[in-house]
Amino acid sequence: MRAVKLLFTLLQTNLIKTIWFNFKMLPIRKAYKLPIYLYGRVSFRSTSGKIVLPQKCHSGMIKIGKRDYYTDTNIAHTIWTINGTIIFNGAINFLRGSYVLVSNNAVLTFGTCGTFIGSNTKIICFERISIGDTTHTTWDCQLIDTSFHYIESLHKHSVSPLTKPLTIGNRVWIGNRATISKGAIVPDDTIVASNSLVNKDHSKNGSYTLLAGTPATVKATGLRRIFDTQLEKQLDRKYGYSRTHL
Repeated sequence: MRAVKLLFTLLQTNLIKTIWFNFKMLPIRKAYKLPIYLYGRVSFRSTSGKIVLPQKCHSGMIKIGKRDYYTDTNIAHTIWTINGTIIFNGAINFLRGSYVLVSNNAVLTFGTCGTFIGSNTKIICFERISIGDTTHTTWDCQLIDTSFHYIESLHKHSVSPLTKPLTIGNRVWIGNRATISKGAIVPDDTIVASNSLVNKDHSKNGSYTLLAGTPATVKATGLRRIFDTQLEKQLDRKYGYSRTHL
């Protein structure tokens, strides 16, 4: 029965590219388990870097390009460039339309469980980006640790570095069209409001804060996003809300 279920699941993926990618990027002892599933139109502009998985991994632990009608956009093409290192410490789901670029010598790290990257999210890593456990981006978000172009101060006769590490904690909820830029530190259990720009270290604010604005500032404290799906269902019943099936 498990074998039939696994076969049915694999048939929903881009099977040929899934097999190719696993054996291209992983050692055989892990690749044969097919821990990475690819869906739909997925392109890799480069696979010269490497992917690191935990010692124990299972089939379909990483999902890339899967469609989700609730948060879907019209961006159907998923594009990744892997020149540096991507470290997965647990299960993660990238919805379709994600754009991931990890430059030479750069390191992109994900937490141990529950991380969710929404449709049409861009992650551009030129130095180091770290994303914690159970952190969710919605759609059209940007996580970028570089300014791309050098800017010279004519007064100081100096040029600032292009990059600065970006750190996002555990259980962070990032609203649609928010941007997290270089040097930002987002503490655990933070909510980033839609259309906000987080561009500095907010670790002194502590957990359970709402960041909003351009640039983002603390708008409220003592708030947290509920990630427990069973509790969400209970609250839906309590308030009579009929949620679109995710």
